[in-house]
Amino acid sequence: MKILLVEDDENLAFMLSENLEIEGYEVTRLTKGEDVIPMLREIDFGVVLMDVDLGGERDGFDIAETVRKIYPELPIIFTTGKTHFRDTERGLRIGYVDYQKKPFGARELISRLTNLVGRKSTVEKEKHYVIKGFSFYPLNHLLYIDNVERKLTKSEAAFLTILCENLNNVVKKDDLTMRLWGDTDSYPKDHSMNNLTHRIRKYLEGNHYVELKTISKVGYRLVEK
Repeated sequence: MKILLVEDDENLAFMLSENLEIEGYEVTRLTKGEDVIPMLREIDFGVVLMDVDLGGERDGFDIAETVRKIYPELPIIFTTGKTHFRDTERGLRIGYVDYQKKPFGARELISRLTNLVGRKSTVEKEKHYVIKGFSFYPLNHLLYIDNVERKLTKSEAAFLTILCENLNNVVKKDDLTMRLWGDTDSYPKDHSMNNLTHRIRKYLEGNHYVELKTISKVGYRLVEK
């Protein structure tokens, strides 16, 4: 696998490169964050390993946010001495991100690399739906809107899966009810359906990619904006 290493400490970059290459990784080194996007366009990397405190006008977080807009699922590992919750939270909001706090050993970093890429591979293998900045992974019950992750309940994921399968088409309420709960007359279906649609609409609130519409007395339709 190819790793893009962004680190302005030349001694640390050399040490990391040597250790990663011994493990079989192919490493390309950069010292400036401004060079990341051009390099990503040139080479297909499996992961970006990036220092947060880069020299220049933009730090690692800024660069990663730009990367994420173009490459929504490229794994990024930040190497950093920053331990404040606000710093960690900012990085995690970017999505497909992990942290390696300095100082660290090569084995610790390699384990983190393996885990992050492994998690991404697991998600990639399942059927998923991507509509611009909207991404939904039914098996893992994960919804991403502008790379902000939300974990759905089993019933929410099942409901959204049916809508995504029929994107831009009306799904009849009776068909939804049958697929979600089966033919169980005692189940409070209408109340449950209303709760589901309310919660899904809340999750989609303010997004620029899809809209959940109610077709009066017929059913529902997930529409691409």
